[in-house]
Amino acid sequence: MLSRYLLFSLLVFTGLFSSVAYADNKKGEEAYENGNYEVALVEFTKAAEAGDADAQYNLGVMYEHGHGVEQDEVQAAEWYIMAADNGHPEASLALSLLYEDF
Repeated sequence: MLSRYLLFSLLVFTGLFSSVAYADNKKGEEAYENGNYEVALVEFTKAAEAGDADAQYNLGVMYEHGHGVEQDEVQAAEWYIMAADNGHPEASLALSLLYEDF
């Protein structure tokens, strides 16, 4: 009985945590679209560190192009790799295109 309760609690907590990450990524996307890169960086970072593949990809884009951060292809590659590992559909392509420029 106790193990079912713990499993249920873990699933609820995980669901709540991932929805927070999703919300942070959406806030970041809105800020990014409005050119507010400082806010986008903060929101994407929170979501990316929580495992949000979209936010990880978005940070890769920011670092690749130097939007609101110093341009850093190595940092961009690291975020793209994390996003790809988490199943982001465009991250592998972005990473391969980035490697072409090295």
